[in-house]
Amino acid sequence: MKLNRIGVFFSVVLGFITTFTNAQDITLRQAYDLMLSKNGDAKASSFEVKAMEEEHKATKGLRLPTVGVSGTYMHLDKDISADLNEQRNMVGGLLGITDPASVLGSWDFTLQEKNMGFATADISMPIYAGGKINAANKASEIKLALSETKHKIKEDALTIQLINYFFKLKLAQEAVQLRQEVYDVILLHNNQATKFFENGIIPEVETLNAKVALSNANRELLGAKKDVDLATTAVQNLIGVNSISGFSSEFKEPTIVKPLQEFTNDMLTENEQLKIIEKNHELAKVGVQVEKSDYFPKVGVSGKYILWKDNLPLVDTKWFVGVGVEWELFNGFQREHKIKASKYKISQVEEIDRQARLNLTTYTEKLYNTMQKELEQYESLHTDEALANRLKFMRTRAFEEGTGTSLEVMDATLKLSEIKLHKIKALYEYNVAYGELMVLTGKTASFLNQN
Repeated sequence: MKLNRIGVFFSVVLGFITTFTNAQDITLRQAYDLMLSKNGDAKASSFEVKAMEEEHKATKGLRLPTVGVSGTYMHLDKDISADLNEQRNMVGGLLGITDPASVLGSWDFTLQEKNMGFATADISMPIYAGGKINAANKASEIKLALSETKHKIKEDALTIQLINYFFKLKLAQEAVQLRQEVYDVILLHNNQATKFFENGIIPEVETLNAKVALSNANRELLGAKKDVDLATTAVQNLIGVNSISGFSSEFKEPTIVKPLQEFTNDMLTENEQLKIIEKNHELAKVGVQVEKSDYFPKVGVSGKYILWKDNLPLVDTKWFVGVGVEWELFNGFQREHKIKASKYKISQVEEIDRQARLNLTTYTEKLYNTMQKELEQYESLHTDEALANRLKFMRTRAFEEGTGTSLEVMDATLKLSEIKLHKIKALYEYNVAYGELMVLTGKTASFLNQN
């Protein structure tokens, strides 16, 4: 029973993977999820975050003791000895000994043999470093946050690219459909013109107009299909799937959802680039703290335990501990200049932030104006489309009744198709600008859920 459940589970998972690997119709949200899991740039960026997480954990180890073992074995050119025979002879003379060598023996002592070795267990731990350890941990924490924000920026850049590619493919597919409709209409008209000519209703020149228009329509249709193939390849490579034939998402109808000032406020509070600058500002402040820490002493404790020794008669202890202090009182004014350099970095980041806010405000207005322009274009083209439809109908009826020309029908048909194509392009431009604005203001999920 348990094996059956496991089999069913893997079948479901395999089916899910196969569905997306051989995807037919997917939504923009599904394409986004696939991109984050399969795109090489996105995955590489995520590994950078993981690496920074490990470095942050390593920095925390600065507060902990360092434990290790060490060993040394040495060979000297000769034994270390002390020859006190002269002093022996002096002592013998004072004691009235006529032959000090035979009575007192040799006073040539070996203090250390030339072969010796020892092994120790070592431990050391900083107690106070002038605030440098705290600053290092704070800097590591900020760098981790920076890597996460940079990863989010990479995802946002890929998302904007996906929105562009996604809707470009949608535009190309809509264009193919439109070109196909134009081709079908002109083909029908060409067939009618041929029959009218064969029945002597219209001159041959009218059929030539229809044939030229049919050839042009066919060429435009083939070109539109090539655009679909290219756009499909771009989307597939970006999101990492094998095949895509279409999307279930549609173009969002143009509308101004909120005033420019609200978009600008969102941009200045939610944009990830500004968060990067904010983190760099914090990091610059920590840099000042690090440089100031050199004014204070460094205090640490250390200890050793002798695990093994060979030929060390003068070393009789088994362990020792100690406290060390290091305090650099003067280093040629290096500290003062380094502190000033760190403070200049703070000023540099503040200026970058000021200019970035101006640039983002301008860019927000640009995207907003693009949305407004495409909205106006779309509404104007909607009215033009109704008029062009009426004109095409009238030209076609006039041709069928013998009061109009084939050229007039072709002209009306092409004008209508041109208006429809401009409408689709307006939808594309609006959706791309709106999508980028939503992503840059931290509203990616909201935009994806609308499509």
